[in-house]
Amino acid sequence: MIGVVKFKDGKDGWELREIDRPDPKADEVEIEVQAAGICGSELHLYHDNHVYEPPVVVGHEFCGVITRVGEEVKNFKVGDRVVSENNKRTCGVCEFCRTGRAILCRDRKSVGYKVNGGWTKYFCTPEKWLFRLPDHVSFEEGAMTEPISVATQALFVKKTVTIGDIVLVQGCGIIGILNAMVAKVLGADKVIITGTSADEDVRLAIAREVGIDYVVNVETPDLKQFVSELTDGKGVDVIVEASGSDKAIYEMTDLIKKTGNIVVIGETAKKDIPIRWTDLVFKAATLYYSFGAGYEAWSMALYLMEKKLINLKPLVTHRLPLEEFRKGFELLETKKALKVILKP
Repeated sequence: MIGVVKFKDGKDGWELREIDRPDPKADEVEIEVQAAGICGSELHLYHDNHVYEPPVVVGHEFCGVITRVGEEVKNFKVGDRVVSENNKRTCGVCEFCRTGRAILCRDRKSVGYKVNGGWTKYFCTPEKWLFRLPDHVSFEEGAMTEPISVATQALFVKKTVTIGDIVLVQGCGIIGILNAMVAKVLGADKVIITGTSADEDVRLAIAREVGIDYVVNVETPDLKQFVSELTDGKGVDVIVEASGSDKAIYEMTDLIKKTGNIVVIGETAKKDIPIRWTDLVFKAATLYYSFGAGYEAWSMALYLMEKKLINLKPLVTHRLPLEEFRKGFELLETKKALKVILKP
């Protein structure tokens, strides 16, 4: 079978390779991958700004159908439609594993970075990481469970958004738009999402289509003035930082309300960036960092999908065969795409 392999640093360190079909271990199932998403973190990997252990088959956003099961598998069967958390192996005994935060385990083997992932035809994983995909959720939608869980982890599990909040989401990539949608479901009164002129044709247009309250091109109005007028000069209750932009991060201080919550999700291209620390102290702001998701967040993501509380169909802008993964990267880099789905 064919897989997309990252085997060394550099853009020439990616290739389609013929790889062996894996056999499920006793506690594992084999999944025939039906759809796989390109994540922003894989775009970072494309530029060698993300940890990985080469050679590795890339891909951690995917779903499919179980085709084989190990002899110790009890709760799933051949034919089940499933999605999987993006852990492969963890220690199982550390503080984080025992409190449902296995994604923070020091010994975690992350799918698509440290062990082979889902940009291929077949993938094996322990049944303990599986969730059933609701019957009326499509495979393309199912492949977005992981990024939705990133939003439910940041806002629902961490309890950073409450009913009546005014929420500003910085960045209109897939993570930004999903956070804006989840914030609204959780009871936010007004949700603002920002982008730039480069986002106008696709990403900001989709943000308007899915009904986000205020869609703002930061290169046109004065965002600080806009927020001030909307909030009677108080500032927003919550900022979700999903842009990774140095400028946006630096200017958060002017936009957050006193005692407000800042939720950081976006990765930055630079290791060190400036932030007005003392100003945030004087505002008594609370700074939350959120990484990945655990069981509770995945379960909530699937609930939102099952109940059709978020509209995912407009988010998929491109569908490509696996062989055209480089085109997918190009579409995302030029902001001509929002969500690219690969079909093995």
